[in-house]
Amino acid sequence: MTGPKDPPPQPSAGASPAVGNDADLWARAAAGEGAARAELAQLTTSIARAELIRRGVRGEDLADLAQEVQRTTFAFLSRGPAAPRDLSTFLKYRAWGVLSDHRKKMRASRLDYRDDLEPLLGGGPGSPHGPGGAAPSRPGPGVDHGRGLAREEAAAALVDCRRRLPEELGRTLALRYDEGLDTESIQRRLGVHRNTIHLRVFRALERLRECLTAKGYGSEDLP
Repeated sequence: MTGPKDPPPQPSAGASPAVGNDADLWARAAAGEGAARAELAQLTTSIARAELIRRGVRGEDLADLAQEVQRTTFAFLSRGPAAPRDLSTFLKYRAWGVLSDHRKKMRASRLDYRDDLEPLLGGGPGSPHGPGGAAPSRPGPGVDHGRGLAREEAAAALVDCRRRLPEELGRTLALRYDEGLDTESIQRRLGVHRNTIHLRVFRALERLRECLTAKGYGSEDLP
């Protein structure tokens, strides 16, 4: 999903000021009419998916990004603007914008996912830890045993959070941190795009952080 900068969408043929069905649908949806909002949601998803597919998006990214287009479209609608001049082109532009933002985050995540959780998972390629992530450390001589027990409990919480990950996220994380594979090796093993691998690792780390926070732990609590 990387490559040359994407050009903006082309306006729909025969684009004209919003009149008739589009303007009426937008106004009714803005007024909170349930049927109109459902129709606009369906239209948004349909046009967004078509535009995203045209730009090479597939698989899990397609569903997630189409949902994000719908979310941002309704957030925009809630601010009460006038109906777009051409609703179809407007939705294509929203899909383009969401995809551009996603690609920027993906480029950043290639570096950023080596964050505070990575050492706890074994540090990536060459990890000495087996399945389940970093093993709880035992306190040595002269170490505060109460603190050591707290760290063991936190490490156990990390293992539990990993077990709660969706299968595809957990498997990708295991290949990365438990087996110590690099992106190219994981790509060959799973048969998915390298960007999908980066996204899965990024999402898995985010979910682990959220799960640990919900349990009352931060990275400073872990060994």
